[in-house]
This record gives sequence, structure tokens and C-alpha cells, in this order.
Amino acid sequence: MRRRRALGLGVAAVLSVGLGCRHASAPGPWREEAGYRWRDLAVRQRGGPGFTELPASRTGIRFVNTVTLDSALLNRHLAQGGGVALGDVDGDGLPDVYLTSDEGSNALYKNLGDWRFEDITARAGVAMTGRHSMGAVFADVDGDGDLDLLVSTLGGGVALLMNDGHGVFTERTAEAGLASRSGSMTMTLTDVDGDGRLDLYVANYKTRSAMDVYPPQERAFNQVVRQVGKRFEVVPRFRKDYRVVDRPEYGMVSMQQRADPDGFYLNDGRGHFTLVPWTSGRFRDENGKPLAAAPEYFGLSAKFTDVDGDGAPDLYVCDDFEDPDMFWLNDGKGTFRAAPRLALRNTSNSSMAVDFSDIDRDGNVDIVLVDMLGRGPRRKTEVPTHTPLPKLIGVIDDRPHGSATPCSRTAATARSPRSRDTPGSRRRIGRGMPCSWTWISTATRTS
Repeated sequence: MRRRRALGLGVAAVLSVGLGCRHASAPGPWREEAGYRWRDLAVRQRGGPGFTELPASRTGIRFVNTVTLDSALLNRHLAQGGGVALGDVDGDGLPDVYLTSDEGSNALYKNLGDWRFEDITARAGVAMTGRHSMGAVFADVDGDGDLDLLVSTLGGGVALLMNDGHGVFTERTAEAGLASRSGSMTMTLTDVDGDGRLDLYVANYKTRSAMDVYPPQERAFNQVVRQVGKRFEVVPRFRKDYRVVDRPEYGMVSMQQRADPDGFYLNDGRGHFTLVPWTSGRFRDENGKPLAAAPEYFGLSAKFTDVDGDGAPDLYVCDDFEDPDMFWLNDGKGTFRAAPRLALRNTSNSSMAVDFSDIDRDGNVDIVLVDMLGRGPRRKTEVPTHTPLPKLIGVIDDRPHGSATPCSRTAATARSPRSRDTPGSRRRIGRGMPCSWTWISTATRTS
């Protein structure tokens, strides 16, 4: 395969897709409701795709997220791709588009209507040049009625840019309590405790992989791990990058990379956030005991939704490699307890993204996970990112990563956490659907 000097990443492809329906009947009139409006769409019953690709010459969106090969070789995490956020930043009723760049400058496009956009990055003050931006979200974090902007960065945590109500932003990261050196990927916000304020969860990865810091011969197992009596430990030089996991039930010891712990922040309602320690009691294990240490997992994506129907937003976190996904149930007061081991029987290996929907219309929330299972034979036969472990006789709550394929299937077996563990309470969300290397998912009705 030829090496190219620059790596064009996924955002450029996303921008080339528009939502224009071809040969469809005109939509019906708008119907005004309290706080929103809606109208019927006439959906064709047969024919080709209902989407029309809109070129940059038509939309005015010419953004391309490019990472040089040299940069990607120095830090492979720069090749993770960028993010996109949609929101009405200036109150004109049209959703504007914000796009992030791993190596260059981010861009904000004002929606002019009729699928035409204007680049207003400079006057909005949101370029964030060279900040290695990975994801973005618009949210009103200070309750003043306009959309502020949060941007996750590699090595700079989450940046907060406050909106003046007219689409001009001023960075307030340090004042907001969000200053960090974490390798942040994505964010999710909701009111976790019912106080009317948007709280923040940040899925953190790692600024730079240890595989890019140390040459192979230096990070070999016998160089990183040493035996002290009957136990194993990481030598001091590598303790910030590696941990050792003793699995006596398998008769093995594994060496795993440490990642930046995720961040959970409570909002005071004025756009100031307080980082909640993992060991404060806000997060508890399956038995209700406070966590003794922060999970150091490679977080890629997280999302809040009410899974068990009690009115409180629960939390699912997708973790990369052999790190287990985290599924947290909210008690309604902002304290999270790990879902019972039998509530989720297996998860995807290298989970990339998660979304929720009632797939089979039975009134229960289902979970959709996407990962790296390829359509062709190449990825299915590659070396897996996890250590294959044998199935232990009599152990039913080990929650294995996927199946026998190198990358797990795109769906997981799940049941409602409030259900009894009976054969009828467990169901298959869907068969594994190989869709190549998938980074984001949205469950929505399209017909």
C-alpha cells in the first residue's frame, strides 16, 4: 500500500452528504406546539435512496480535516478523526455547523438557509488552531438561553467557549474549572441530579500512546514488569503508562496500558464545573460499594439516557481495546451504580460508539453498539486487540468481549436492568452486522 503524505479523515466525507429528498412530495404545514413545531413528511414507498449528495460548491462547506503522515507516526491518536456539532449559535432559527480539526483549525459555518453556509470562524473566535480538537458539542451551560461550545482536545482536556448570544465566543476554560491535560475524546451532558443544571461527562483516552513513546524493545513485558516475591509489579519508569493485571483464575499476568481516567463534572448553573473524584462515592460497584480507584480505561464515547425507566439518566461508556465498557445506573440523585453483572451478558471489544432506541417497539430501551468488525476477510483475521481468554466452567457473569472473531459483533446481548434474570428476560438486540470501522452511531426513525 502506498504511503500518502497526508491522511484525510472522516469529517470531510460527512460534510458531503445532504438531506435533500428527491422526487418527494412537499412537506405539510408546520404545526405549532408548546416549545416546538412539527410537520408531516411524505416518504416515498419505493425507489432509490432519499438522500442527495451536496458538493462543496453548492453548500460552501469546504472543510477538510487533514493530518500529516509524520504527525500520525509520532502520535497515532491524531488519526482518530474529528467531530461535528450542530446548533443555532446566533438565534436565527437555523442550525449552524461546527467542525473540528486534529491538527489545523476548527471551523464554524453559519446556516444561510437552502443548504448554503458561510464560514464565520474568524469573527466567532472558535478556530482553536493547533489544539488537536477531537469532538464538540453545543449546550447552554450557563442558563442564559444561548448555546455555548465545548470542544474536547488531545492533551488539553475540554475547552469551554461562552456565547454572547450573537454567535461570538470567548474562551472560559480555566474560569469554568475545566483546565486539564487529558486526552479527551467526546462528551455527553445531562442533568444527573434533577437540579436543572447540565452536568458533564468526558470520555478520556490518552494524549499519546506508550507505543509511540517507547521503542518495542524497551516496552517488552520483561522490561516493564518485574516479579517481587509472589506478586508482579510495573517498574517505576513505566508506572505512569502501564499497569499489571494478575488473573490467577487463568494462571496468567497481563500488562496493560493505562489511560487518562474519564472526567465527571457537576455544573453550578453558571457555567462553572466541579470535577467529582471517582472515589467520592458518586460511582459504586455492582454491590453498592464506592470505587477504590479511578478506572483507567481508553474511553471513546459516552451517552446519557434513561435505560430503566425510572426518570433518571443512566450512563453507558464505550471503552477501546480490552478495557470493559462501563454501564452505570443513576439513583435519581446523581449517584451511579454499576449495572448488575447479568444485566449485560457480553459487550463489544473495542467499542466505538453507543446509542439507544426502542428497536423492537416493546416499550423498553435497547442499546446499539458499534465497533471494528469488518465486512471483508482482512480485518476478521487480524491480530485481536485483546487477550483471548478461555471460558471458565460455571462462571456466568464474566461478561466476555464479543465472540470468537478478532473484533466483536456490532450488537450486544442485553436485558432491562430492572428485569429478573430469567431466560425470557434476556434478548438479542440484533445480530452482529459487520460495518467496518465505525466511529459513531445514531438510532433514529428514517421511514
